[in-house]
Amino acid sequence: MRVLGLDLGDRRIGVAMSDPSCKLALWSDTLFVSGERDAQKRIGEIVRENGIDRIVVGLPLNLDGSVGVRAVKTQAFAGLLRDKLKVEVLFWDERLTTSIAKRALHDAGRKATRRDGHLDQMCAVLILQGYLDRLATHATSSAGAVHEPPSE
Repeated sequence: MRVLGLDLGDRRIGVAMSDPSCKLALWSDTLFVSGERDAQKRIGEIVRENGIDRIVVGLPLNLDGSVGVRAVKTQAFAGLLRDKLKVEVLFWDERLTTSIAKRALHDAGRKATRRDGHLDQMCAVLILQGYLDRLATHATSSAGAVHEPPSE
């Protein structure tokens, strides 16, 4: 099984991929996209080329845990991915991920800017690694998921 981790944005999407044993989230790529259709196409290519069975999408909840505008948009896009790609799509709470990613990049001596995509990649790695760690401690298929996308 391979799992894809995504940190969704309007123009940049951080991408991380699990190793085949689903123990490690590997630094992958940042997709620079022109819109939703382009994002779906490019993510679809990654899924097909790498035999992805599951996608974990970072869900940008508000700090108080409520669902805001950005989270609703993320849920809608994840539902489109699920329907189009026919893979399981789960959410992972990504609150504070950006702050942690900035610190990790800074500690590694790298600039933590969104311009080059490194920050988006690091966020995707953190989202996916959090999910994989939870999966390792709870042997259920949806362990760690905030919830599944709504059915259309």
